[in-house]
Amino acid sequence: MPHQIIGHAIVSVDGKIAAADGNMPPHLRNDADWRRFQAQLDRADLVVLGRKGHERNPNRGRRRLVATSRVSTLSCDPADQLATFWNPAGMNFEQVLAALGYEDPVVAVAGVFDLFRTRFTAFELAEIHTVLLPDGLPCFEQGHPRSVLAQGGLFPAGWELLDPVAHVSLTRWTR
Repeated sequence: MPHQIIGHAIVSVDGKIAAADGNMPPHLRNDADWRRFQAQLDRADLVVLGRKGHERNPNRGRRRLVATSRVSTLSCDPADQLATFWNPAGMNFEQVLAALGYEDPVVAVAGVFDLFRTRFTAFELAEIHTVLLPDGLPCFEQGHPRSVLAQGGLFPAGWELLDPVAHVSLTRWTR
């Protein structure tokens, strides 16, 4: 099978991943989801995220591909030997994988979801059903993640209640 591209997000009930200022509010964080999320990132060969996420969250020893317009194509992060800056406008994803020496990696996408909207092979969508962020930043520009994933050809393949007290569920979407 060719490489796997698996998205990972926790969203408010209205499909937002952050407050209007771009920061994740404390009430959108959940310990059960965080542990599951970190375990999934540990299993990936490569983690893709945006520049702001890279700057806000120190690397825990994982290979990172950081989407940014601050480079022309690819560039090593001088502050993190495991991170590479990538400009999606300057180089396509297959070229990036080849340049980094990957043939069939498991890629975890932990931000910049719109870049992979039609390419996800799976998506793990955690939802906190008691949080609304009406002015927040959407997970996908095209709409609520459930609608966008379905329109992109993914189907809900499993559901679990991660934290019954905090009303956090996880739906795994697959092709």
